[in-house]
Amino acid sequence: MQRVSSAECVVMSDGAAPVRIAVPDIKGRDGYVDDIAFMAVRCREDGMMRHITASYKASGKGKNGAMQRPLHDGETGFQGYGFVERPDLGVLQASDDSVLWRDIVTLKPMYASLGGYSVRTNAFKADAGKYWRVKYAGTDTLKSWSVGGAAKMDRWEELSALHSDFREGDATPDYEKREVVALDDIVDVTGYVNNGTLQCTLPEGKWRIMRFAAVLTGGKSKHGRTNLLGYECDKLSKAAAQLHWDSYMQVILDSLRADGINNVAGVTMDSHESGSQNWTPLMFSEFKARRGYDVRPYLPVLAGYIVESKEKTEQVLYDYRMTVSDCVADNYYGTFQRRAAENGIRFTAQAIGNALCIVGDAVAVKKAVDRPQGEFWAYQKDGAFDIKDCSSAAHLYGKPVASAEAMTDAEYKDNPADLKRVADIAFAFGAQEMVICATPHIPEQHPTAPYVAGREYAVNRSNPKWEMMKPVWEAAARSMVMLRQGEAAPDVLIYWGDDVPVKTLAHRLPAGIGGLDWDVCTGDALQTRTDYIRNTYKAVIVADGAFVSKASAKALEGLSAAGIPILRTGETVRREVTLTSDDVVHTHRKFVYKGRKMDMFFLANKEEKPVECAVRFAEAPRKVTVWNTATGRKETLKAASDGSFVMKFAGNESLFVTF
Repeated sequence: MQRVSSAECVVMSDGAAPVRIAVPDIKGRDGYVDDIAFMAVRCREDGMMRHITASYKASGKGKNGAMQRPLHDGETGFQGYGFVERPDLGVLQASDDSVLWRDIVTLKPMYASLGGYSVRTNAFKADAGKYWRVKYAGTDTLKSWSVGGAAKMDRWEELSALHSDFREGDATPDYEKREVVALDDIVDVTGYVNNGTLQCTLPEGKWRIMRFAAVLTGGKSKHGRTNLLGYECDKLSKAAAQLHWDSYMQVILDSLRADGINNVAGVTMDSHESGSQNWTPLMFSEFKARRGYDVRPYLPVLAGYIVESKEKTEQVLYDYRMTVSDCVADNYYGTFQRRAAENGIRFTAQAIGNALCIVGDAVAVKKAVDRPQGEFWAYQKDGAFDIKDCSSAAHLYGKPVASAEAMTDAEYKDNPADLKRVADIAFAFGAQEMVICATPHIPEQHPTAPYVAGREYAVNRSNPKWEMMKPVWEAAARSMVMLRQGEAAPDVLIYWGDDVPVKTLAHRLPAGIGGLDWDVCTGDALQTRTDYIRNTYKAVIVADGAFVSKASAKALEGLSAAGIPILRTGETVRREVTLTSDDVVHTHRKFVYKGRKMDMFFLANKEEKPVECAVRFAEAPRKVTVWNTATGRKETLKAASDGSFVMKFAGNESLFVTF
């Protein structure tokens, strides 16, 4: 995995004599430095400062790694499992006399993330301060920092896909034209560099010589045998993915087949957990093919500089992020899918994975694989919206099964009811398959002590509660079979917009969706799955803050013209089922049985305590069949005089209701 690194120095040119200078030095991990281009950029500085670039001591769980869950009453802002909001780090201040200080910009904390990039630039209005300092609010400090006079994009490291975080708000000032770099101020001098020395004639003035090179991100594989761990492959390259498959999975498959084992069903890939990258050797051609223009003249934007205007720079950086995301989907996951198909096996993947630590589209990328997979952990008692991203993709892109890494890190303290509870919530969020993480191999036929090796994976035969798990597995088996019948029948589709990185964020969910069965999408499905959307959902709800591209705006107009309401909340949408208890979650499917169209609802009490719930269906059936997932017992219920059905749920109980 590679990223763009840059270094620069300043030279003066009289416009006549050639400039001769050693190119700026760039250090690369393991000595890997692959030059991309050399640019001369006319300096626009006037002695005033406009940005601070700092190296942070990242800590705490980052937003991209915090799995999303339903918000509790009173919660606002970003919330997620393991995420704890940290206080501001401090304030950058300026002074003209070192006595009186003025606040310039507040420095927000940097949260840790898998393979995270811990450098951030904050932009601010030009200030002529002679003295500069950071006034810290607590004990946390920066590793290093510096101020500079060039006009730069605020938090450009995220905009250029060096770091995958959810950038909320834009603090880039509206710089004047004289402060930003004009396209004519950029000269490509790559052809004038020889043996580390630049020699060329530049127009008169002060010039910034910029060296752009690819260096390794350092991202390495996390799990596996020690002798098999190493650098992760380039996630943006078809050739790298092909080499990875041929050097690893193909060797295993060929070895098995040589031994006469030909019944391998498929291969499963865990989530990507090795950080972001924003370069691949063929990036220039990938970008031009996908975006229709050459990004090379705009390379200074990948070092934060504003070229032409803030709006133009935002567009180029948006196109760059989208190219990274497209390459992840097409070149990485797409190559693995193709190689799996060529081998006649199924490819299941947590593409990209809840820990969205590489810039990508957590929903649309799943169209690239046979069987998309989300994840939920044993401790997540409220459910995990990563399952929603997965099941939504399965519905939108016609995937037969939405898989789930299930009950991850179950501990010996977890009882069967705990595990059934989190499984039922996942089923209510659309999961149709559980892949337990993890069940260790235990050679002893009758283990005498609980098995612990490294992590406490407690779903195994050495668990004293193992025999008590039978009803949990039977309920899960029934649920998975039933939830694969027919087709999903969600009420509404929530559109997150077209920017990346993107996944379902609980604090940005629209108001009024309580009681609705909802899917999520991004611009890709909105533009390419229009017929499915029109035939499936009652409405499309545009999430707050969604960036709507021109192509998606056109798609929304088309859906509206076809009679699909485009809304901001779910308040006015008809509920197919109305529940009097918020403790009961559900999902809705439709199927055909003996030539008859049927409705099926999965209802689950997500609490340990018993719940009595009045259930009213929009179709107003006079009787329904209720099937207990744990016992298999069926019964017929008749509607009360008001058309409702009173259902008494035991703690952690789930039911199928059909009519």
